[in-house]
Amino acid sequence: MKTDIKDIIKFIGESVRFNDFGAGYFWGKKPNGGEQIIAKVRGYGSIQNLFLDKKKGCDFEKANQFQDDLGRFIAEAITEKIERERT
Repeated sequence: MKTDIKDIIKFIGESVRFNDFGAGYFWGKKPNGGEQIIAKVRGYGSIQNLFLDKKKGCDFEKANQFQDDLGRFIAEAITEKIERERT
């Protein structure tokens, strides 16, 4: 039995934001203004491999930026889905 999308949106909240201060958590914003962790970005090992230089090793600054941008992208996509389903 599939979960009703309305129940998923109720759990997540009104929107999602990504905490890009190194923790990688997704926070669902509740109607009362509170927030709840709903997920975490994973895969930093794979992301590091995208920014390897055979001579210098990993460019951690670029890898960190990529993870933050990925997290914001996912948060925006979830928020857009919530907005579409509410209308």
